[in-house]
Amino acid sequence: MYNTQTKSQSYRNIDKTFGVYLKLDQYYEQLYSKYFKKTYAGKPSKRYLRIVEKIQRLESVDYSEICKL
Repeated sequence: MYNTQTKSQSYRNIDKTFGVYLKLDQYYEQLYSKYFKKTYAGKPSKRYLRIVEKIQRLESVDYSEICKL
């Protein structure tokens, strides 16, 4: 069973709309964790670039648009 299958339908709908902000916090936690490497051999690491891209994409979501839903 997947993790989302154990949650109620109403919780999954709320998670679809407001989950963006919860995921954003998780990505910031990963980015600023203790042993996280931002660079490898003088270049930005692939993991760092993926997390930064996800953060930028999630920050571009307008909160007022979500509240209108």
